[in-house]
Amino acid sequence: MLRSTVRLLRDGAVSLAYPDDCRICGGSIQNWADGVACRACWEDPSITDLLTNATLCPKCGAPASRLSTSPVCALCDNLPVWAARACGTYKGAIEASILFLKSRPHIHTRLYDLMRSAFVNNEAVLASDLIVPVPLHRSRLRERGFNQADIVARLLGRISGLRVEYKCMERIKQTRRHRIGMDARERAKSVQGAFRVVRSDIVSGRSVLICDDVMTSGSTIAEAASSLIKSGATRVSAFTIARATIRPAG
Repeated sequence: MLRSTVRLLRDGAVSLAYPDDCRICGGSIQNWADGVACRACWEDPSITDLLTNATLCPKCGAPASRLSTSPVCALCDNLPVWAARACGTYKGAIEASILFLKSRPHIHTRLYDLMRSAFVNNEAVLASDLIVPVPLHRSRLRERGFNQADIVARLLGRISGLRVEYKCMERIKQTRRHRIGMDARERAKSVQGAFRVVRSDIVSGRSVLICDDVMTSGSTIAEAASSLIKSGATRVSAFTIARATIRPAG
């Protein structure tokens, strides 16, 4: 009885924490756990595309559409990570949830459950000693008030049981916001030299799982991973909520 009452009160408060209407179809959101999208949009694979191991590049986690005859996609040959995985592609309810996360430091239950499922299904390949969120530059952090990667890291730490190190790496270069239409080369150039490990004693000799909200070209993940490897990390893997697509350089 008590649980039912709490659930009703919680679901009734959805309009206080989230919009009344689904940010995708405009329909009514009935369940607090669904966040900013309705159940139908979450569960329609043509709208919200979840990633499964059977369709991924085994290294970078790119969807099957990016693969050719090779078992590894051509765009991750030089990506300095052991493996990268995400819950789904950057579209539909996942995209709407991430856009909301950039303004409110909260991950709702359905997205948390997807994070748990994606990590558990890839636990062997993502096995690490600790988690490091991709840091924001201090000016961007003042502007936003929080780092969304820290929110991802906190919950990923709860899921994995790994400790989270929030302060061992910093962003020392204020990069431009990546624009739609920027290719992989432009994105890589914009983040070159952007990170510095300030506590190499924490990462030296350890495997690290870096996390963020979205991986697009992989340039940010690659630059952060390179900094960690230069500071002695034995292996770096990556976990993001979403995987976006980007046109190759050239």
